[in-house]
Amino acid sequence: MRVCLKRHVSYACIVAIVLSSVSSAAHAQAAAPSPARCDSIVAASRVDTVGAALFLSVMRVDDGDLSVLDAENITHAIAAAFVAPRPFRLTVFAGPMLTRILRPRTNDTTSELQTPTVTGVYRVSVTKLAAITRLVVVRASLMPGFDSAAASAVRTAAIEHALVSPGNEDSMRVEVRLSTDSLAGARRLVAATFPRMPIVNAMPVRDNPAPVFPDDEKGDSTTTGEVVFRLVVDRDGAPVMETVELVRATSLSFVRAALAILPKHKFTPATIHGCAVSQRVDYPFTFASPSAARRQVMHDAAFRH
Repeated sequence: MRVCLKRHVSYACIVAIVLSSVSSAAHAQAAAPSPARCDSIVAASRVDTVGAALFLSVMRVDDGDLSVLDAENITHAIAAAFVAPRPFRLTVFAGPMLTRILRPRTNDTTSELQTPTVTGVYRVSVTKLAAITRLVVVRASLMPGFDSAAASAVRTAAIEHALVSPGNEDSMRVEVRLSTDSLAGARRLVAATFPRMPIVNAMPVRDNPAPVFPDDEKGDSTTTGEVVFRLVVDRDGAPVMETVELVRATSLSFVRAALAILPKHKFTPATIHGCAVSQRVDYPFTFASPSAARRQVMHDAAFRH
């Protein structure tokens, strides 16, 4: 059995970031360097390196309970079976909380040091006989070979009967998360050294459409709402919908309304010295009921006079 716990991934392994993340960057911005030149530009942009790790966590996402011991057994089995793809081609960089209204004056020219990041989330349904009935990618990693490696590790854990529904339950549904972001109870899977790059962060364009206040929220006293998504903006400045995760929300109705409008939003992509790269960002939506919006307009008009 191949074990990847505490395996060190060198900078030489992940320098492929610069070869895979910018190979088609020229078409994203008219003034961007050619793809061939972007390879060398980004490769030479490393400022320093920082220690990082890949973490694995497991939790139930149905109505059942998962004991600490069962969770540890499942986590250990998946960790032991996980074989990280080689080369370790991280193609997404960390990013900030964006805002659709307030924009930094210097955003188009000021860079921030950011590190690569990876997150993959998978949901598996399993029976008491350790048979997997469903395995889906909830949050795509966008890293070549990573999602298939994670799915293979989950299947191996099931074959070895480490992944079974407990007690008298016929089945259970479990969420498996592998990420450079650590959660409570997560197990460190892979140690790594990541480069830090000077990145001009992604930014939403000014004319993105506003979300529609949900009809089913208009009948009560609700006048405002908020939704915050975590997602990847690709090199073309589009939100990658298979990476969307919910950070927080006022209600499910606001989540649905935000998801309905999100695909229509465009962004100026993140860049490294003019070469477009993918970036993970937090993206908020704010809602105001029509009556609240009218009152705000009247208030603003009265204030101006």
